[in-house]
Amino acid sequence: MMGPGARYLAESESLVLNVRRHWSLLLRPGSQALGLLILLSLLGLVTSPGDGSTPLDTLAGLVAVVIVARFLWKAWEWWAERIVVTNHRIFEISGLLTRKVASMPLTKVTDMTYRRSVGGRLLGYGELVVESAGQDQALGHIYHLPRPDDFYRTVTSLVTAAEGALPGPTKAPGPWTASDDVDTGPLPRVIL
Repeated sequence: MMGPGARYLAESESLVLNVRRHWSLLLRPGSQALGLLILLSLLGLVTSPGDGSTPLDTLAGLVAVVIVARFLWKAWEWWAERIVVTNHRIFEISGLLTRKVASMPLTKVTDMTYRRSVGGRLLGYGELVVESAGQDQALGHIYHLPRPDDFYRTVTSLVTAAEGALPGPTKAPGPWTASDDVDTGPLPRVIL
């Protein structure tokens, strides 16, 4: 089995879901970078409207490079992070220089809280809070989930199967096959 997250699977595990956080996670650092770049450009126009370069322009250029580098770092972090669900556990892979794998066995899950904010309903993301009995887990809050309704249904099915509550053989659900189910309530969904 190839792909991100496959190296962390035990021999008896089957990959069920492997997702990256929703792209909306990049909206804040992207808008901050864009706003600062516009501000620096306006500062450059005010301080040196002619063709001449001043030390302030050089400093503004260096700050702009740092701003763009910070946004690229955030984008790279977003690209590298994964949330993986197998037939036995949920784990999150994070970190660029130092990798971190936070894991929770499905048999330890006692409570799940599923939330979708107004922004989440408009853009198509949600969050899941996973809890276990009286323990502080390494993986408890999974935010900016893409296709959260499908994610929640799949994890609920796996947790229920892990508890042995389903009659018959326990088989992990396959990849998402449901139509793009959108629960936006009275709000329209923005599709990009």
